[in-house]
Amino acid sequence: MKQLSKIMLAAVASVALAAPAFAWDFSASGTATASFNNKSVQASNGVGIKPSTSGTGFSSEGSGFTLSSSNTDGPNTTSFTYALDWDNDMDETLTIAGSRKVGEWTASGSVSYDPGRLGCSNAASDNTSTAIASAVTTCGTGALNNDKQGGDDTTSVTLTNGTMTIVMGDASHLSGQNVSAGTGAGGQDGMDSAGADCAVGACVDGFHGVSLAYSLSDTMSVTVAYQQSGDAGDMMGTGEFLDGETSHTTTGFGLGFSGTFGPATVGFTQASASTADYSGSTDEGKKSTSWSTMGLGVAIDLGDIDPFLSYGTASGSAGSAANSKVKHEHSGNEVGLTYALGADTITLLIGSMSDQQDTATVVDKPQTTSIMEVGYATMVGPASLSVGYGTSSKADADLVTGTGANDGYSLTDLDVALSISF
Repeated sequence: MKQLSKIMLAAVASVALAAPAFAWDFSASGTATASFNNKSVQASNGVGIKPSTSGTGFSSEGSGFTLSSSNTDGPNTTSFTYALDWDNDMDETLTIAGSRKVGEWTASGSVSYDPGRLGCSNAASDNTSTAIASAVTTCGTGALNNDKQGGDDTTSVTLTNGTMTIVMGDASHLSGQNVSAGTGAGGQDGMDSAGADCAVGACVDGFHGVSLAYSLSDTMSVTVAYQQSGDAGDMMGTGEFLDGETSHTTTGFGLGFSGTFGPATVGFTQASASTADYSGSTDEGKKSTSWSTMGLGVAIDLGDIDPFLSYGTASGSAGSAANSKVKHEHSGNEVGLTYALGADTITLLIGSMSDQQDTATVVDKPQTTSIMEVGYATMVGPASLSVGYGTSSKADADLVTGTGANDGYSLTDLDVALSISF
């Protein structure tokens, strides 16, 4: 009996010591938002001003809800997330991420998938759908097919020792440097709204490549990035192909800097990319696209008042003789401030953008957009209340050519939102 008691005690002690290593913390989160919106739009078709339209009413939206679990075993971590979100369709995302440390180096990465939904578009047609034996579900007459989930299982690996950070794979290697604050109203428009739709700053996003970030000091760091991939229309993560090329490789290089100087934090990004044919086709070899972009962000911490400035440019051109006149020019600036009133915040934003898209036959005149937003945010008990008012107006001397179909467009938007996170 005494021996049995020792064995049982040892077993209990082993479980108690091992439990922390295998323990997973679970959590669930989501957000519910109710809104009141009053929007007025006056559009132009380039020939005559259309009557203004307006819409007023209440609406509501639930954010995607997230179930997450995490485990920590000394310096090593692992997390699992299951998220559902509705954005014109149901997005279901499963993500597992982890980090491992050996010596001074820590490596991290993640794998994420959207299982998608297979089948036909309505219940009636499901009765005549065939078995899913290939990449497509065949549905009954009048029904829309839902193909198997597309996309690639792309990811990236990060390796850091605290001073130097290497990222390889599909990642946001460079910052766009936008530091602007918005209000939730419909004033902000972004640069290249007809194409990349990037925020004011450098037109960069996630792309396949490698980057090296190095901390020069506790307040300054520099990042260099190199892109080389066969992803179409993904130059620096945003730039589209302009020469009609198909079998092309994109090669690009970028540089980023971030530093704090007294109360000011300054960020700068410069990047460029070009395409080259890899198929050996004579016709394809004549085609190419080049893009370059620059972004600057300045945020100043003056206590209760925090001014900010975001500025950016992006330009692209086609290289073949047939499309030598095809060029895109985009630029934008946003300035403003946030003003803290205790726990409340006032936000002011003004800005302007310019978009020019020359075709092979038409030299476009820039379309200009002027924006303004002002907002107030506060907490009412556990709920957040925000009120935002925004305006946007467009002008284009082309009227009926290029982007001139938006000449005379104007928008005013009042948005009141009450939300709670749980």
